[in-house]
Amino acid sequence: MTKTKKFRQSLEDGYKKYLSTHPRSSEKIVPMHKAISEMILSELNKDGRSDYTVKSMGIGDNREYKFSGRYYSKDIDITVFYKSKPISGLGFKFITSNYKQNSNNYFENMLGETANLKRADFLYGQVIVLKHKMPYYSSDKKTFTKIEHIDDLNLKKYVSLDIDNGIDLYHKPDILYLSFIETGDEMEFEKIVDLHQNGNTKKINKAEFHKQQLCNVNVKFVDKKRLQNDFSTNTLEFLEKVGNFDRFIEAFVNLTKGKTYGR
Repeated sequence: MTKTKKFRQSLEDGYKKYLSTHPRSSEKIVPMHKAISEMILSELNKDGRSDYTVKSMGIGDNREYKFSGRYYSKDIDITVFYKSKPISGLGFKFITSNYKQNSNNYFENMLGETANLKRADFLYGQVIVLKHKMPYYSSDKKTFTKIEHIDDLNLKKYVSLDIDNGIDLYHKPDILYLSFIETGDEMEFEKIVDLHQNGNTKKINKAEFHKQQLCNVNVKFVDKKRLQNDFSTNTLEFLEKVGNFDRFIEAFVNLTKGKTYGR
């Protein structure tokens, strides 16, 4: 199984957890953290070494590592250790609803946490996965009022950050992965939105609705060709650059090894 296929399966497992448990439950991220951690560890130690270890939810003691950053302590989603010393890590974001209203907050938080960790001589990257068609919850969290489509404006800041080549860019992740997925239940969410827009604002039992969608779940990565009408050429080129998971893992492993040998 390729790394991309293993990651896709972990996203499907995690999304099912999201639907079957409370949306804020940490259970939904465990399959992804576990899969990524295992892949990184396998690559780092594939030459017979045992100097590297990884700490995250889903492996070992099933806990994140609290790193003493430059300005504040931070629980890191995935942390790589070399001879018991933390040297690199990844933040993970799996966003499944109400993205646009929080778009700038997500970005600002990423810049802040990255600066805090990199200023403490820590190599840090980000993994961001977004639903292609994003349901938007009403303010009372009882129904879905629209389906959001992420556009150029939402990703423009990431594109600008990617091409930023100033000096001492502590706020810029050392490496970034970003991709869009379909989850298989988009049509059922759209039906609820259609009812709402046609005047039927009957409240739904969100937990029951989510559980009903479990049988529809089939996670797939959205092909870049299908995004051509949504984004500019510059953004599409950016997505092509940061959307290859196998290449991302290879690059992160090489950066981590470089950090090791540079100590």
